[in-house]
Amino acid sequence: MALTLLLCLLSFQLPFVFPARNISLKCMQDVEEFLSDLNSVEPKEYALRSNECLSARAPAGSFRGRYCQLRGAQSHDGADYSVGVCVPDSCAEEDVSAVAQMGFLAAVDRVLKCFSWQKNVPALWTTKTPGSTCSALNGLRVLSLLWIMSGHTSQMTAWMSLDNVLEWKARVLRNPLYLYSRSGPFYLGVDTFFLISGWLSARSFLKMRQDSDKGITPSVILRYFFGRLIRLQPLHLFSLSLLVALFSLVPWGPVWEVPKLHLENCRRAWWTNLLLLNNFLSVQDACNGWTWYLANDFQFHLTTPVIVFIHGKSRRALVLLGASLLLASCAASALLTRAHGLPVAAPSEASEEAARLYFLEYYTKPYCRYGPFLVGLLLSVFMHHHQAGILRTKGQALLGWGCSLSTLLLVVALAYTVDDVSPTRSVTAAVYQGLHRTVWAAAVGWVLFACQEGYGGLVTRLLSCGVWTSLASISYACYLVHPTLIILYNGLQETLIHYTDVNMFYLFLGHCFLTFIAGLVLTLCIEKPCQELKWCLLKSVPAGPRASGKTLESG
Repeated sequence: MALTLLLCLLSFQLPFVFPARNISLKCMQDVEEFLSDLNSVEPKEYALRSNECLSARAPAGSFRGRYCQLRGAQSHDGADYSVGVCVPDSCAEEDVSAVAQMGFLAAVDRVLKCFSWQKNVPALWTTKTPGSTCSALNGLRVLSLLWIMSGHTSQMTAWMSLDNVLEWKARVLRNPLYLYSRSGPFYLGVDTFFLISGWLSARSFLKMRQDSDKGITPSVILRYFFGRLIRLQPLHLFSLSLLVALFSLVPWGPVWEVPKLHLENCRRAWWTNLLLLNNFLSVQDACNGWTWYLANDFQFHLTTPVIVFIHGKSRRALVLLGASLLLASCAASALLTRAHGLPVAAPSEASEEAARLYFLEYYTKPYCRYGPFLVGLLLSVFMHHHQAGILRTKGQALLGWGCSLSTLLLVVALAYTVDDVSPTRSVTAAVYQGLHRTVWAAAVGWVLFACQEGYGGLVTRLLSCGVWTSLASISYACYLVHPTLIILYNGLQETLIHYTDVNMFYLFLGHCFLTFIAGLVLTLCIEKPCQELKWCLLKSVPAGPRASGKTLESG
């Protein structure tokens, strides 16, 4: 019911609503008492029973609940609607109408608009990027997503559903031409996501700090963390529920063991996703295993206020702290690789125990994956401080592009030469494991930096194409849902799939098509409304539409 939401919204408006001359004093006092009893540390029982309106009675017997039907019209299209609320019986029809006209119903109107497809579709279906945002981010985000989807299509199918898996391993794992089908030898697209996330996190928090009269305060930090949770969790938890629902309803087939395992894991370990601790708890039996990324991302965001605060105090201290954190992250990866004999580029070729430890001890741990996020965060802080053009000559730009492209190529090439499955614990593999993700992020960071500085040329035009903007707006939903679709498709097959390049390419195209449709629906139905609702609740509520109140004694 809308009752609790409406009364909570009303509580934010009381100082502005109650000065109205047409509201009786008794009605104001009773509503204030109810809201106080509802929002106290230990809410009173009658206030919690407000959905059972006629049974709600104040302890002193000063008032009881009464249903009221509010009728209003959407301001943008004039559509009529009505909503039932519970008010103290001391409030007459005129009181409720006056409250609605002063802004009560305007809260309702704005909440309903948050779920309007007429409003949300145009916001998504656009080729324009906000002026303060680097347009190249959209291309980087979508291309990284496609790379990850391509790798998941190939590897999830190879792990579960191929009748010629040995041929797949012989053809794909050690051939650089199949780089796209492995999502990088080590899922470098995820590290690009971390880079982008770090870059955006700094911009977001710096803006919040600038908007605050008192600078960085506990209130600003809490708003920042709350905003990140609202960004991640509604769609994250819905995708978890979607997997459970789909896998519970579809008919099981002869190769349903893996989907069944995912279903059981989600029923058992869903709470680790809720707490965003699924990268530490139940990692081997994870629910929606690919969402380890979200836990890492949120944990990384916890460090952003510290970095920005130190930047404001001492830039020398920031350089020292940044270098120390990067060194610590790289050292942790290298030492764990050396200690456990972890593989580097091809965990599936290693022993079962080595592959298990790779994901358990290294791949999902924030202290091993922090480097790319920190690179993006520091880059964003640096660019924010140096507002004027930093690159001043074409020679500087050419040198930077040469180093960046060479680094990207070297990171990929070395993965095919490092001996990561040797029975001896290779120092070379450990060093490569410790450095390659952070180095990759630094090279991609240059691309972002050069495009922002106006020295991107053809790369800027490619990454800033309008087509990326709409796809980038649904990329989060696509990331969450695409493994579910791949697992579901593979689990429904009655026979194993035979690997050929053409078959895998068509699978990839089909998964992309379904993923983009599902991502669009989930963004419009879940993600976008939750974001709009967050801003709706945080902003002040303007004067609302015309409304009438009618008390109902039953219902």
